[in-house]
Amino acid sequence: MDESLTQVVERQLKKTYEEGGIAACQQLIQSQLTEWQGMPMNIAVTGLAGAGKSSLINAFLGLTEDVGGARVSSSQGTSTIEQYNHPDNENLIFSDLPGVATPDFPQKSYMDDIDADKYDFFILVTSKRFLEIDVWLSKELTKRNKGYFFVRTHMANDVANDKRAHPQRKEHEIVAEIREGTQAQLGRLWTTSPTNLRVFLIDSYELDNYDFSDLQQQLIANFPKLKKEALLLTLRTRNAAMIDQKAECLRSRVWKAAAVSGGVAAVPIPGTSFVADITILVHETKFYFQQFGLDPQSLERLAQTTGAQFSELNAAAMQAFGVEILSLSPLNLFKFISTLGISLALFQAESVMEVAVSAIPIVGTVLASTMSFLTTAWLLGEIIRKMHIVAKEIYDTATVQKCTA
Repeated sequence: MDESLTQVVERQLKKTYEEGGIAACQQLIQSQLTEWQGMPMNIAVTGLAGAGKSSLINAFLGLTEDVGGARVSSSQGTSTIEQYNHPDNENLIFSDLPGVATPDFPQKSYMDDIDADKYDFFILVTSKRFLEIDVWLSKELTKRNKGYFFVRTHMANDVANDKRAHPQRKEHEIVAEIREGTQAQLGRLWTTSPTNLRVFLIDSYELDNYDFSDLQQQLIANFPKLKKEALLLTLRTRNAAMIDQKAECLRSRVWKAAAVSGGVAAVPIPGTSFVADITILVHETKFYFQQFGLDPQSLERLAQTTGAQFSELNAAAMQAFGVEILSLSPLNLFKFISTLGISLALFQAESVMEVAVSAIPIVGTVLASTMSFLTTAWLLGEIIRKMHIVAKEIYDTATVQKCTA
């Protein structure tokens, strides 16, 4: 049975502590904080010509063909394996694979020709209906313990065409019928029913409609265990559900950030005897800000997809935090903390220590004994809590504006 991420961390920490003590553990934890940035992630997208593979890849990348995205063509299929790196993390690669049984990729040798074992996950794409060859591929992937999803694209065109033929029909009725029909058609191709047959309905140019958000979340949930965090932290924030996922992930990292407090940059918080690591607080706050999609670039994308005013979204973030987070420094950190209304009167060392010890039982007691660790961990948790609330409010406001436009 594969180890969970927690089990791997505990095993590594125990070994490191036995060999080098707490200082060695701090160095290990520091490297683990950025380990996700170097984690290789490979997602394969396969289907016949015109299925919408390239457009789907561009949707995940947040790019268009004109600015570094995959080449989109309805008349020419993929004849070679083409790879595209995520603009925020080059280690996340989407590979556009030729369909099965194309001239250069015959069915008999397809799995070897594409080197199937190197991919972490597969997305099987069609624009209308799945074929027997798609079911064959899914069964081959199952034999190799590879995860995969079925995706049907071009939903906006399908819905529009149906409404032209049946003007009185509601869009949700059309979508429900397409979903039921596609899953039934795919199910009939199986000689034995799959245990979890799910089709995601997508339109790569209308990402806030249909199943794209759900596809992203399920991709993260079904990704190999040790790469989930890397995928989640790489993919851009698009909606409230992803904001919640990122908040949970960031909270799970707090003890690591606090654990690397070495005391060099730890100073007393003005007006108190509490000590916190200012360098870590500044660095992590900027990281959280970008992960929650509150930076200007992310808000600009949100404005473009929802029709909301970027100036209003950016002003809301500025008002909530009092300072420009990406320019945050030790000099204005406490203005930021004060603006958030974080009350040190609520600080309880015992509760923070309990969390630390439960998260890192091997060395938790030693790390949690320093006031710098305890205060830094508590403040980071409060910053995440506040940013989580602000992000939800801003994204909810933008969504409402789109719905009422």
